[in-house]
Amino acid sequence: MQNKLEITANRLINEKSPYLLQHAYNPVDWYPWGDEAFETAAREDKLVFLSIGYATCHWCHVMERESFEDEETASQLNHDFVAIKVDREERPDIDSIYMDALNATGQQGGWPLNMFLTPARKPILGGTYFPPVRRYGMNSFKEVLALVSEAWRSNRNQLIDASMETTRLLKDNQRKTPGGGLPSEDCFAQAYGMYETFYDKAQFGFKTDPRNKFPPSMAMSYLLDYYYRTGNAQALEMVEWTLGAMKRGGIYDQIGGGLCRYSTDHAWLVPHFEKMLYDNSLFLRALAECYQLSGKEFFKQAAYDVIGYVQRDLAVSGGGIASAEDADSEGIEGKFYLWTLSEFLDVTGDDSGFLQKLWNVTEAGNFEGHNILNESTGTPPLSHEEKFGPEQAENIKLNRQKLFDRRSTRIRPLRDDKVITSWNCLYIRGLVKAGMAFGDSELIHSAENIYSFISGNLFDSSGRLLRRYRDGESAIKGYLTDYAELGLASAELFKATSNLTYLNKAKTLTEDAIRLFKSDFGPFYETGADGEELLRRTINSYDGVEPSGNSSMAKLMCVLSNLGIENERNNAISEGIFSYFRDELEKQPIACPALLDAYMFYTHPTTQIVMIADKGNHELQKSLEYLWRSYTGDNPIIWVDPKQLSAMQSVVPIIEGKAALADFTAYVCVGNTCKAPVLNFEDLRKLIQ
Repeated sequence: MQNKLEITANRLINEKSPYLLQHAYNPVDWYPWGDEAFETAAREDKLVFLSIGYATCHWCHVMERESFEDEETASQLNHDFVAIKVDREERPDIDSIYMDALNATGQQGGWPLNMFLTPARKPILGGTYFPPVRRYGMNSFKEVLALVSEAWRSNRNQLIDASMETTRLLKDNQRKTPGGGLPSEDCFAQAYGMYETFYDKAQFGFKTDPRNKFPPSMAMSYLLDYYYRTGNAQALEMVEWTLGAMKRGGIYDQIGGGLCRYSTDHAWLVPHFEKMLYDNSLFLRALAECYQLSGKEFFKQAAYDVIGYVQRDLAVSGGGIASAEDADSEGIEGKFYLWTLSEFLDVTGDDSGFLQKLWNVTEAGNFEGHNILNESTGTPPLSHEEKFGPEQAENIKLNRQKLFDRRSTRIRPLRDDKVITSWNCLYIRGLVKAGMAFGDSELIHSAENIYSFISGNLFDSSGRLLRRYRDGESAIKGYLTDYAELGLASAELFKATSNLTYLNKAKTLTEDAIRLFKSDFGPFYETGADGEELLRRTINSYDGVEPSGNSSMAKLMCVLSNLGIENERNNAISEGIFSYFRDELEKQPIACPALLDAYMFYTHPTTQIVMIADKGNHELQKSLEYLWRSYTGDNPIIWVDPKQLSAMQSVVPIIEGKAALADFTAYVCVGNTCKAPVLNFEDLRKLIQ
């Protein structure tokens, strides 16, 4: 391969996405997504080759090295096609359309996603990874290019007809009629039953994939809420063991902290080594919730370990959090994280016998002759102090730091330092939940700093929320998930701080989301009415790597409604979402655990707690500590400074009519019934219990 200094950069050199910049010196004449590329294809009578991926994608790197950096392949691609690169994390709308198009042809999706399009942007056919030579029972990439190019010359009408049919299927997939009433509440128990069926009693987690295990953090949050509302102890046990297996497995970085994207086996041992902010944010929230319900120190320590990783390795200058870290370093998957027995012994020295057994380090290794550190999961999730005692726990801590210091001398994987709005909001929500559960105001302060970064950097001059910030530039109109997650983060910060600024922002974001994204038949579109016109405006309920926009929007509507804000309208909007996705919730509820959780929140009676007292009041502090440490299922908990009571009442309807009867006054309402006010913590605790 030529030195980059000897190669003329292609058009991607002017982009901000780290993924697009990775390809800026390919000999492929890449275009970014836009009219110029499609106009060129029409003028030159060529098909478009669309390649979608992301900066930390291992197989994207493999295909780049094998094909996109190969002069011969690039020459063929440039001659016969117009090539476009897209970062799926910046443009999930484009990715969603063409991934669905690939699935419509009967193929399983993944990244890189490579599609052939007509100049009218309509999909013809595609695939994921194509090898440089024939293998895995697949044609080589160059053979695929030649076959498609020849088909365009000799069978154009058939290709165009196929593209029109696929496009029709894509559009028809977006139903235009409501779902026929609210889902049956049997869906909650049905979902639990499905999780119980797929539960792996030996290695924990769920066997929903024949080979891999993905972090089921949203499922964990649903099961915790199910336990809270039903008392089903098995639901809690499944969560405890699964979170414990993930934290102690190879999927978790035992030395530096942080959860990897997924495990390539059912034992949580061999990960796909990339680390994503959304995975760690959802994992953090589930850990904090499990601590609230179980009281076990293991989950608190695990949560702080995740926070330590994110704050140390993903925080960017100014307050935002970077998107991800790569699986590869020096062109080798996982190299940064692996250990030989000799290097491990060299670092740990006299302590190596105990530690070698703890982290399962052997001469043979467990991954290509090297070791992925992991702890055995044959015991309940216990902190090291509980499992080994204080002296050995300190020994583990000291040697973990020694191993971390040695590893820090290695070449690190690439960090994708773009700041994605919705992912940062997921982390804010996790931080706030942890801060309240652990009584740690510093965590809430950290969440506020990230929120300030978003407020200061991810809105344009007209107040339109944007998707991505990097290197001083904010761009790409925010999607439904960006609005909904920032709305939920705002509401969560209001709950933790009693600062009306956050609640007012949640209300503004909600109104903007309704204006920009709401359909006239129930659900919300993923893209705004002011967005680019694509083949379709996607509507989605699937909670994939993060909650869908409709799941989070439904939850936000319920949160505001339970504060009395636009109660009837917001309930009607959330009902529209639940009704539209009735079939999904009743027949495949485990595909949308966040939406299922929002529906459970909607259907169950709400307990509203309002406390009026000065911030320093002793009864208030005891009450907040108790309530925040407890799992409360997103029920409204509000504390009001008497001096702010009038201002708060003008914004939060459920506070209207409530007065300070003493230095501390607490009101508890369940559903539409309010109990007599109480004037101290003990009476409040009895009422809640």
